[in-house]
Amino acid sequence: MGHPNRKSRAWTPSAKVVVLRQSADALADVTPLLARAIEALGTNAAARLLGADRAQMSRWNAGTESIGSEMGRRIVDLHDVLTRILRVYGREAAAMWLVGSEPLLGGARPIDVLVLEGAAPVIRAIDGIAEGAYA
Repeated sequence: MGHPNRKSRAWTPSAKVVVLRQSADALADVTPLLARAIEALGTNAAARLLGADRAQMSRWNAGTESIGSEMGRRIVDLHDVLTRILRVYGREAAAMWLVGSEPLLGGARPIDVLVLEGAAPVIRAIDGIAEGAYA
């Protein structure tokens, strides 16, 4: 997704102070991320990937039940991985990649690594793929 011949610039934050506006509080609400995951995967598949039941997913999505911290982390991780892999591959290839053997993850399935270790190693693998790295 960038220009193929353009070198990426080093990202060096120059801010010494960060001030978050009041509207930043909305970033703590993972419900919009859950809604996007449900829209992308369907309720049943999203529930299976998050380790939740369909009824609970509906209550969270409707805002009638609050999302706990562990489930919030899972939702953010799943959303991040889906967002990143879909920036590298098309839908079908991304779906196959999630359940296929990935050399950059020692041959493990990315979806299993996500569940067992969180998003960080999966995101590193996606970044490696985007940069053209091979294990």
